[in-house]
Amino acid sequence: MDQILIITSSYDKTCDYLIKKYNNIEFFRFDLDYFSQYTVSFSFNEFLISKGTQSLAESNCLSIYYRKPSPENLNGIIDNKYQSFAHKEAHSLIEGIVEAFNGKCLTKPSIMRPASNKILQARFANTVGFELPEYLMTNDADNIRKLHSQKTIVKPLSVGVIQDEKSKEFVQTNLLDKSINLESLKYSPAYFQLYQNKDYECRATFIGDKAYVVKIESENEIDWRKQDNKITYSVCEMPDDVYRKCLLFMKLCNMQFGCFDFIIDKGFWYFLEMNVNGQWAWLEYEVGVDISGGIIRYLCNE
Repeated sequence: MDQILIITSSYDKTCDYLIKKYNNIEFFRFDLDYFSQYTVSFSFNEFLISKGTQSLAESNCLSIYYRKPSPENLNGIIDNKYQSFAHKEAHSLIEGIVEAFNGKCLTKPSIMRPASNKILQARFANTVGFELPEYLMTNDADNIRKLHSQKTIVKPLSVGVIQDEKSKEFVQTNLLDKSINLESLKYSPAYFQLYQNKDYECRATFIGDKAYVVKIESENEIDWRKQDNKITYSVCEMPDDVYRKCLLFMKLCNMQFGCFDFIIDKGFWYFLEMNVNGQWAWLEYEVGVDISGGIIRYLCNE
């Protein structure tokens, strides 16, 4: 029987949920953080992955769901100076299998990587005609000082995760502290945006041309993702013109899956970003939108 290959990590509860919900479908889960527990081979234009009594050959792979792979903990196994090399080799093998696969994939890294870039997103947003709050991506402290008279937020340009062997820290959207020393900005640029008033926010999850739109009313006016924040969720409608712009944006990115974040103020929809591999299961839990069904239908070619 054909199987759906899920490439992720052991802590990915979204995939736990998906596999449990659709227990009538054959999944082969590959957790990259347990890479050494699998045997992986590619030869003569076909891959073969095995773990215990389970195996998956490319000829029996219906589709691939590329989620959240993370490297294996090799402390005490491989000398520290060789760990990065080992991680890159393992990731290269798995990513190559995904890129070479001729069937459906949600989504190939080579498509996600450029599509997640904030500058390219800003250019595409302008191309399709989205409204955007005024922004500046820069390492120029003098330019940012000019904004100090206005309420400004700051967020990372890439994935906002800082970690070492002992801890992991997430860098989220914050209000710019006007007393902070900006000199270190020359080494590490950031995304600055003038604060946009809002009535509420929306997360619109697209799978192909199907949109699952959820209204987010947040007690925290800067970032609804903040811990201990109070949030109310509800299903809402997206204006037709915004929907069409989202589809065009997805086409420019060559994406079939994307999570759009919008601020809505007095009926105007302001584009913030499109998360190319965003979380979605909690929205299904909160308001019942069938995002998992949309993903399964896509991966099963329905």
